[in-house]
Amino acid sequence: MLPEDPVRAFQLCYCGWLILSMLTSSSQYQLFYTWFHSSGIGLASKRGLGAHPSKLYGIITPPALTPLQMRAVGVAFTACLLASLAPLAPRPFLFGAFALSLLYFPQLYAEATLSGHNPILVPAVLLLLACAPSLDAAASPPSPPPPPWPLQLLRVYLASGYVSSGVAKVLCSFRFRRYWGLGTSTPRCSTAVSRACVVPACRLPTMHIGTSLQHYFLEGMWSRPADSALTRSVQWRLVKSPRLLTIFASGALLFELSFAVAPFSGRLSPLWCAHGLAFHAGILWLQGLDFVSFWSASLLVFAFPLSSLLSADLRHAFEHEPLWLLPAALYTLLQLLTAVSLYDLWLDDILPFSCCPMFMPPRSPFDPLPKWQTMTTAPLTGNVRRSGSMEPLYWSPCSGVFGLSRADLQKLPQRVVWFGSTTGMPPEAERFVRAECRAKPFLLFANFELSAELKCLLHRWVDAINSGELADAWDGAKMEQLLQLQQAGLDAFRACVDRLPQRTAGPPADCGFSPPTAVLKGE
Repeated sequence: MLPEDPVRAFQLCYCGWLILSMLTSSSQYQLFYTWFHSSGIGLASKRGLGAHPSKLYGIITPPALTPLQMRAVGVAFTACLLASLAPLAPRPFLFGAFALSLLYFPQLYAEATLSGHNPILVPAVLLLLACAPSLDAAASPPSPPPPPWPLQLLRVYLASGYVSSGVAKVLCSFRFRRYWGLGTSTPRCSTAVSRACVVPACRLPTMHIGTSLQHYFLEGMWSRPADSALTRSVQWRLVKSPRLLTIFASGALLFELSFAVAPFSGRLSPLWCAHGLAFHAGILWLQGLDFVSFWSASLLVFAFPLSSLLSADLRHAFEHEPLWLLPAALYTLLQLLTAVSLYDLWLDDILPFSCCPMFMPPRSPFDPLPKWQTMTTAPLTGNVRRSGSMEPLYWSPCSGVFGLSRADLQKLPQRVVWFGSTTGMPPEAERFVRAECRAKPFLLFANFELSAELKCLLHRWVDAINSGELADAWDGAKMEQLLQLQQAGLDAFRACVDRLPQRTAGPPADCGFSPPTAVLKGE
């Protein structure tokens, strides 16, 4: 039975969720970190949040822990969460968990389930709960409970990230002159103008357009393929149903933007909790992106209806608990400023504050923009969707920001293939791609020898999406052919890998249609 105080009830549920995530995944995190720490790759010398990774709050560089220290910090973090469940003095343990989270998660920025934004809400939730004076009375709670102003601030904090993420998608819709839920289109003008997409006078076809989710689903099916036949069947059905995906995309965008009213929703707030949990569970199931293990726990703040007004609760806290309100309000204000200004969209990451700029460009499988895919094994865990694998998408030999050197490729335990094209690149994206890799119709990198069959299939895939028409995204038969070609590529990759011994450090083998040096440069 949960206590009457909604702050304590949320704290118990939230910390319980995090404890469960740590107990089920910390051993895989430790396995990954033990390899990562001693791998010798360039990424292993960095620590922080996000894929860059960024300094904490843009200021603090986290120290690199040894594997033994990492294990100790993980145990201490989990122990603090467990101790906070007891009614005696939970707040010091919450503050301890806050500090330890800023030490633990930056060590795992390259891990598949913790890279990016999944853990960035943990410090905020723990800090604001540590500022909640009502938790001091957990052993003998008063009735009625005091105003739940920490939950009000948490709702504002969480809502700001969702709203700014939706606003970023809307802005990208204006930039590319196509509604995000429908995907990109190309003006019926000259090829050069079409690829730049800069002439509003050109007539835009409204029927022959793909969908953003169609593109992002296909991307995830390369990098995070599902083991389940049921999941693959649903993925195929959805990719061949662009109208249905357009409805889903529109619903996702509306869901994000609707958080503008969520902090003021009163007794309707559980609707946002239920929708959010279903939203992130669906993304994990269909795309293999984990926002469930740590991020989704924060949505429970909306599971407890609040009858009081935000303004009234803050006024009460200012009058009676100003010393605890001020740091919590300041932390929330900094997140609000980051979200409203879209700081990390225009400038740089200052995680854990973020406007959450994810999946922003409106896309289509057949648009003229660059396309980049990867396939990888997961020798540490057996499946890249599981905790303990290296994030497959961010880093590649082609990237100017998230680069992997030729020497790094030799040290990866997993077999990896990167392929795609870099034609039609918007000016905003040029800094992310090395100069010698830009404007290439086909690029192929790998850290092992590929079979002739796999090389051919990957080339055919890139040719198919670059030579296709936007209308092809709405042609079920052509999308079926594209899906079959993708599956053949995945099967050929697996067959190629299965013929090879367990990978250890070693030089990357010939990986292209031409001599290795030429292909590695994308020629």
